Amino acid sequence: MNRYLKLLFAVIFSGCILAYTNMFNRSFLQGYCSFHLEDPENENNFTSTLKVEETSESSLELCRGDGVKKCIPPLMRYKQLYRTSRPNNLIACVIEKTFSTFLTAIMCFLHDQQAFRASNRTLESDIYGERLCKNLNEFTELRRIGSWQKMSMFAVVRNPIDRFVSGFTDKCLREKVWRKYKSRCAGCKTNLTCFVDKMYDRMYKFAKTPYRGIDFDDSHFFPQSWRCEFSSYLVRYQVLQLDGANFTDQLLGLLEENGLEQEGIQFINGSLHHRTPHSTIDSVERAAVEETVLHTPYLLRKIIQMYYFDFLLFGYRLPDIPQGPRV
Repeated sequence: MNRYLKLLFAVIFSGCILAYTNMFNRSFLQGYCSFHLEDPENENNFTSTLKVEETSESSLELCRGDGVKKCIPPLMRYKQLYRTSRPNNLIACVIEKTFSTFLTAIMCFLHDQQAFRASNRTLESDIYGERLCKNLNEFTELRRIGSWQKMSMFAVVRNPIDRFVSGFTDKCLREKVWRKYKSRCAGCKTNLTCFVDKMYDRMYKFAKTPYRGIDFDDSHFFPQSWRCEFSSYLVRYQVLQLDGANFTDQLLGLLEENGLEQEGIQFINGSLHHRTPHSTIDSVERAAVEETVLHTPYLLRKIIQMYYFDFLLFGYRLPDIPQGPRV
């Protein structure tokens, strides 16, 4: 698509989001840049008795009007992870729990195919902690990448609920990263409700006053729209949905358009059907977490408040909130 048509589309789409969520009311605009937020209810209190009211509501209405004040805003400036391939004039923005391990390996392969093959690695074996291209093609700011304006840029996104469920299952239930690092999983260990509440509070706090103490949980669960400098450069990206029906074809097509030859295409395609150690897709634990999230109104409502604008910006359908207790 012509760059100017993409810019026009982005302006129109952003305007639709703003209008749809009633962001133009004065109380919201007063703090939109700094995003003045009310203090969350029940802050630091995860065992209080809840006042319950049976209700049925539309998830689309959750962040409209005054409701937007309790929703995490989009397009905040957060940390970025870029991987480059000079031979292909290509920049990939990596978002944790969104094809990140595979994408990092793919960009390493593109960066230096000869070295990657000589190391006898596969894309699925090039795990993050022992990755071949550590600090070789990795950047945290676009401005650090020479002539980045002349390079093609893409990012991979994922259904927000799927990303959250996969992250909690992988890190908190299977790896149990909290055993070695007590603060991880928000100090909640395997308690899903505690984790949702605390991550919501951390996002809310960051949106109100961005802080420097970004931690492991933030990196794996903060909104996708906060990444990749989307706030400034969304129009320049080709955004691929990991769970889209044609994801593999779109990814390989993009790489071919940027000069990757058939031998390289076949190498990557042969690995895309394998799974990394972080994959949770067929696990019993993941199915249980997803079932709990989708059928617990309190949890689902709060997760939608966390990722509402990720759903809208990246074209995902908001899940229906079942009738049940509302806090």
